[in-house]
Amino acid sequence: MIYKLNLLGFLLIVVAFFLGIKLPDWDFKLRLRHRSILTHSPFVTIILITLYEIDSGYFFKYFIVGFSSAIGIHMLFDLFPRKWHGGALLKIPFNGLTCSKETTKLFFVATSLISIFLAIFYMTDTKEYFFVLFFSVLIFIKKRKYENATIKPAIIFALLYLILGILKFEILFKLLKQIYILS
Repeated sequence: MIYKLNLLGFLLIVVAFFLGIKLPDWDFKLRLRHRSILTHSPFVTIILITLYEIDSGYFFKYFIVGFSSAIGIHMLFDLFPRKWHGGALLKIPFNGLTCSKETTKLFFVATSLISIFLAIFYMTDTKEYFFVLFFSVLIFIKKRKYENATIKPAIIFALLYLILGILKFEILFKLLKQIYILS
């Protein structure tokens, strides 16, 4: 089985994952207000997808898978701040607007859903699906020391990932059905 894996593709997923998990917090480096809509949204992923669709380099889709998965996870963590004020709220830099708690939550949920959907959409087989799932579990374990909440984001991610994966890969549905029958 290992000889059938595209090692360069999986390495790109890992590199992109690390970039995607950190990108939203680059708002500080870019001299934007914390939780800027420019970094806390699927906008960068959509730009990457647009570039991919213009010149669909085979390996670039792996980058999209890792990056988009990580953005989705980061947004799930951001749904559970210590307090919903100031730095926890979404900022729109063009007019200096700070969004409300409800708008911020809705936008982060939408960003997570879109990002995880796009990651799974660009996967081509279940090996990628399970690799990203495994890598995501490692990230949730690592982040438990630093994040305010990890159980709720992990559960939401698992449900989204499972449901979208079943919709994408019929084989997952068959596998779950077989496990259910055996138990």
